[in-house]
Amino acid sequence: MPQSRPASPTGRSAEDAAHARARRSDAYREARDEYAAIRELRRRNWIAAHIRERRYELDLTQREVAERAGTSHSFVSKLERGDHIPTIPVLQRILAVLDEQLLIGIERRAPGEEPERELAPVPGGVEIRRPALR
Repeated sequence: MPQSRPASPTGRSAEDAAHARARRSDAYREARDEYAAIRELRRRNWIAAHIRERRYELDLTQREVAERAGTSHSFVSKLERGDHIPTIPVLQRILAVLDEQLLIGIERRAPGEEPERELAPVPGGVEIRRPALR
């Protein structure tokens, strides 16, 4: 027996509806393709995928993130490709630009017990470069 695909109330499958939206909208196609690339990247490098996704959600360019975080565009590009792991201070600055905070976690495991977890902000101040007002 063939598997049925989820259908919308109008009888179209979700997949068919998505294809129809993609045919009508350049923005939908762009977002679909970007999120597909992010899902693939997440398999290789979770940090890179997270930064790329958050930057996309905030509609920021790599150059804007780099300038505000006090680093180079090429560094952000390499980071988002998964080709580079940043130092903690640089990661803190990039995440601050993305309105996020880096936390550090510790997990303690005892045999037969649930793990205990503690999370805390990474110590140290973060300076964000804001674009100059014109």
